[in-house]
Amino acid sequence: MEKTGKKKIPRKIISAILCVLTVICIVPLVGCNNNETAEPPEVKPGYSHAVYERTAEKGASFLVCGTGGRLDRIFEDGTVENIPLPVGDKNPTAVLVGEEITLVGGEEGALVYSRDGKKFELSSGAENEYILGLAQFNGKYFACTFSGKILSSDDGVSWEAGSPMADKPIIAIAAAGSCLLAITEDTNIFKSEDGVNWDSQNYNEVYDGLAEKQSFLNMVNLNQRIFILGHPDGDRETPSVMHSDDGGELWRYVSSSKINDLIPEEFYPLTTYSVAYFGGVMLAACDRGRILIYTDCPSCNELMETENADLRCIAVSEKSVLVAGDNFDFTVLTEEDFQEFSSFNGETQGDSLE
Repeated sequence: MEKTGKKKIPRKIISAILCVLTVICIVPLVGCNNNETAEPPEVKPGYSHAVYERTAEKGASFLVCGTGGRLDRIFEDGTVENIPLPVGDKNPTAVLVGEEITLVGGEEGALVYSRDGKKFELSSGAENEYILGLAQFNGKYFACTFSGKILSSDDGVSWEAGSPMADKPIIAIAAAGSCLLAITEDTNIFKSEDGVNWDSQNYNEVYDGLAEKQSFLNMVNLNQRIFILGHPDGDRETPSVMHSDDGGELWRYVSSSKINDLIPEEFYPLTTYSVAYFGGVMLAACDRGRILIYTDCPSCNELMETENADLRCIAVSEKSVLVAGDNFDFTVLTEEDFQEFSSFNGETQGDSLE
């Protein structure tokens, strides 16, 4: 057992991002691009993905995976329990706490399962696939891969690979309501209502001339609302967020009118890596140890700074928030840590994202 992060944060407000700009309706689906598949990116040492596990005697616990075959259980008091994985030094990239099984996926076929959250065993059928995301949908498990495939499993133990759906990595997969969605960085959006048959569209192609071209970074399901995080194509300094309440048929672009009463550009570059709801607002894990507090007022968003490096992931329980990222830095927060922010005190006005 070890403690590798800091729980306290400086009380510093900068403020931040997001107001609804436009509503976008998705039109008939089209095929994906035919570009060469990129090489796997170099991964910075640190945590890459976190999920809430459960609440027990020690309070809430979170599972967080990272480079070098690492999986940690981090408790809300800041203590860390390392969980051995049978993957050597292969990098895990995704964790899923399912209804009956816990899954961890990563590079070179590193796909493992556990029935008790303590002992993990290798799954079969993943071969050398590089797992980038995991989801549970209609009682089955799904994994998206760097090779552009979707793997599926009835039990999380034995897996089958479908035919390639894209010639680019499928970077994220998420289930919401009656559908399963997956995306590529170059804005292919795949949708299935049964996990077998998929429709696809390329966002940039469909909206060429109608909306700003995008690059996608991640996709997250929050209470059956799907968020896609990214940035304008060719502009990595500007964050871009859009969300859908109906499985991708209707999207809303989100941006910010002001950051701390200043133009947003004053705080760029800014990257949002993941989002979660907590205390009635939406929080985002961002670069340079920053946490965006998305309020219900377009010009009242706030930014909390921690002493961490880039925050790649965020997970929440009923009473606590975990953010983690590069260098295996992490911070555990409670509602008390947010009380100085107006968004947690009912002082903002406007159209809520929830």
